[in-house]
Amino acid sequence: MENFDLKKYLAENRLLKENVSPEELWPEWAQGEKEVGNDEILDGEGNILDFSDAEGELKEVFMEYVKAVQGLGAENGSPELRGDIAAAVSLILYDGPYFEDLEVDVLSEEQFDKIVKILEVE
Repeated sequence: MENFDLKKYLAENRLLKENVSPEELWPEWAQGEKEVGNDEILDGEGNILDFSDAEGELKEVFMEYVKAVQGLGAENGSPELRGDIAAAVSLILYDGPYFEDLEVDVLSEEQFDKIVKILEVE
């Protein structure tokens, strides 16, 4: 503990960051997309695309996810919550705003309803 630098720790601690950029959220979201079988997230060699290479519907869905994460203030929340948000965004965009159709770990119905409003989906 003699080499512990509290100021450095606090500056680097993600829990204290207020603004998280989309680029910082990309790796976690992209890995989740890969795990659920979304091949659009992969390049020709089977690797996850870099944020700068994503385009079209893939990028649009990701940016909707970012809006939802920011709207719920979950940038620095648990990975489980952000995973639930990603699942909710996909469900809302592709199947409709039906919370009962969603399998979640920690997302509440109230949070789901807020995502629906953030995404402006009826």
